[in-house]
Amino acid sequence: MTASAAQQTANGLLATGLTITSTATPALNGTYMTQGRSLEAMQAEINSLLLNTNVFVDGSTSVNWPDKTGAGHEFTEAQFRTLVNAIDQFVVGCFQYGAGLTTTAPSSSATIP
Repeated sequence: MTASAAQQTANGLLATGLTITSTATPALNGTYMTQGRSLEAMQAEINSLLLNTNVFVDGSTSVNWPDKTGAGHEFTEAQFRTLVNAIDQFVVGCFQYGAGLTTTAPSSSATIP
């Protein structure tokens, strides 16, 4: 696959989002946005968890995070960390594939606890 075609595939994957299946909490299942302001907001929440002893930006211990349809899902701090980790792996995989650093596009689905 050419670099241009790989980049187009990677961009399409990012636009579609990452489908998450939670084995422990099915209420978290959904397809989550993986680009733009959504990533910026996720980073802000993770920064808050790291800097403010495991509380979200608003000081709470859980966050209602929207999936791609806008439906909210209530995440604990630990669950949110696993969501963000899965999305980070997907985004980096898309970047590496689009840049020609890997030859296999990442899966558009992930399983979290």
